[in-house]
Amino acid sequence: MDNSYKTKKRVKSSRYLIYLFFLFCQVGLFAQSDKITLEAASSDPTLVVRGNELTIETINQLSDKVFIKTTDSKLDFPVTGVLIDKNNLVIDVFSNQQIDCSKITDGNYLVAVQASKNAVAESFIKSHFKKKDVVKLRKNGNISNLKEILGIQSAQLKVDRDKFTTVYDKQFLVNCELINKNSSSKYQIVVSDQKIQKSIQNKLALNCKLQKGVNYINIVLLENSKKISEENLVVFYKEKEEVASKIKVLWIEQFPNAKVLTNRAAVDSMLKNAKIAGFTHLVLDVKGPEGYVSYRKNNLSHTPYFTSTSNPNKKINDDGFDLLGELTDGAKKGGFKMFVSFNFFTEGNVTTQDYAVLRSHPEWEEMVQRPEDKGQILKISESKVGQEAKLGKRVALAFVNPANPEVVDFQLLRVKEVLDNYAIDGIVLDRTRFDNFYADFSELSKNKFAEYLKQKGKQLDHFPNDAFSIDSEGKMVEGKYFIDWITFRSTLIKEFASKVRKVVNEYKASTKPNLQLAAYVGSWYETYYQNGVNWASSTFNYNPILGFPESKFYSAEYSKTSYLDNLDFIMIGTYYKTDKEIAKYVTLGNILVDGKIPVSASLSLPDLNDSERRIAIKSAFKNSSGLMIFDLCYINWAEFLDQMKGLQTIKK
Repeated sequence: MDNSYKTKKRVKSSRYLIYLFFLFCQVGLFAQSDKITLEAASSDPTLVVRGNELTIETINQLSDKVFIKTTDSKLDFPVTGVLIDKNNLVIDVFSNQQIDCSKITDGNYLVAVQASKNAVAESFIKSHFKKKDVVKLRKNGNISNLKEILGIQSAQLKVDRDKFTTVYDKQFLVNCELINKNSSSKYQIVVSDQKIQKSIQNKLALNCKLQKGVNYINIVLLENSKKISEENLVVFYKEKEEVASKIKVLWIEQFPNAKVLTNRAAVDSMLKNAKIAGFTHLVLDVKGPEGYVSYRKNNLSHTPYFTSTSNPNKKINDDGFDLLGELTDGAKKGGFKMFVSFNFFTEGNVTTQDYAVLRSHPEWEEMVQRPEDKGQILKISESKVGQEAKLGKRVALAFVNPANPEVVDFQLLRVKEVLDNYAIDGIVLDRTRFDNFYADFSELSKNKFAEYLKQKGKQLDHFPNDAFSIDSEGKMVEGKYFIDWITFRSTLIKEFASKVRKVVNEYKASTKPNLQLAAYVGSWYETYYQNGVNWASSTFNYNPILGFPESKFYSAEYSKTSYLDNLDFIMIGTYYKTDKEIAKYVTLGNILVDGKIPVSASLSLPDLNDSERRIAIKSAFKNSSGLMIFDLCYINWAEFLDQMKGLQTIKK
């Protein structure tokens, strides 16, 4: 037995042991210290960003436990489960069915449980997952991916950078480590667009040169000249901003704060604390989701003041106090920029049956086609969701139809009366969108969609089927004009934003030369098409490395629906708990806006504990052009001032 034979035998034995190790890892229980979950889509991410989570107990081991299946081997029993593609888009949902496992290919995976073996898990799957939902895999609370959860199966690179990063230096250092290598193989790294090709034995530092804006860095690992793995990094490079130039926005939601800000002394006390905290801008909800307004001078719309609410939990004595008037006066004296936000396309709360004006205009209410209603087109208040809301089982707002000219004109009256009567510095578009994927399917929307198609040389034959329909099982069936439907809805929202901008420009040219228009949107752009909003720049070009679940929408035609050119700045809801997630979505926001306007990260205080607030505040401010805090009513000033101290460590 010569030395070469012994070497080959040792290598073969090592490979066999490695194979057994990974076979054990991929067919069995996860490590006890790891918690793997599948996060369902939130029923309303504008209210609760993070969805409910299902714990996954095994991988490719089929039992009465919740399992994740990544192979196309046959299942000999019926399951209740959800089939998901490589970009975490739900392909289908199964209930007590024998399924075709040949669909588990090309990165798709199944999360399921054997039918009639785990009632709790089956109920969760049936009630929380729908076709076209976007879900997330999490490992120990952090967003993960299938590759990470499955474990390392061969030699690959470990890099010290998160996938999404915003930086202020054109030199970008990436430290790479080769793990699980085969001692008899030769390894090389190839970096796309960087003209880098280097050998690697253990560790290697890559110095990448960045262009201004977005950079997609593809790092490929070769083993004996054959590609075996890759890492993709998305890096946004922009010039360093002076800390002093970044805005700090305090959001003041209507009803929670109206109960406290009941007189000028209370307003002045709040403004004093806000000044100490370093806030530069205030945003007051002057039209809340129920439709009531926070100002008295309503000579154009005659919308009731919020003291008219029918909700006993929000009732406030009416002593004639004008919240916007007093807050605007105090803000000017305190050196703040005073902005007002409108919940533009909500006009009521179905749960509390509280409507400022909608009962006088029932034809404005959105018509929805929801999975729960199995294809019926109903008003939101009459749908199954609406009925559950009336029983107090869930929260549901009554949206109105953005396609309705009467709705649009009424919203603009409110804008004009505020601009006529109050010395404000800007308008914020809030809830300037459709409710969700399932609206609006009114006769009016049908006719407008037909006109839209006609302009493109197409004909609407069957509605809603040509857009999409919901079948008897509650599943969505895309129609022949599904993509046109998505684009049509975004066009309507763009048209409305353009009308608000026109009003702003009219006042800029006369009485308010420094007047601005901003917007608040969710940072989860990859699913925001469901709400009919395209807040990306028209110059944004989709790259598959971004991993959006529905890449087919981002065409040249969809780019035309961008409303960004109407805005002076944008606030995006980065309502997450970790530095990694916040940095990811701020970076994505920077990429989408393409440097056209400033992007400010927004935080939701009630979703964060003390330590999470400290991390989130610093991360949001460091990575974006400013910070928005939601909301005043959740602030304990002594605690909050201490939490804000982390900003002092950010270099100017």
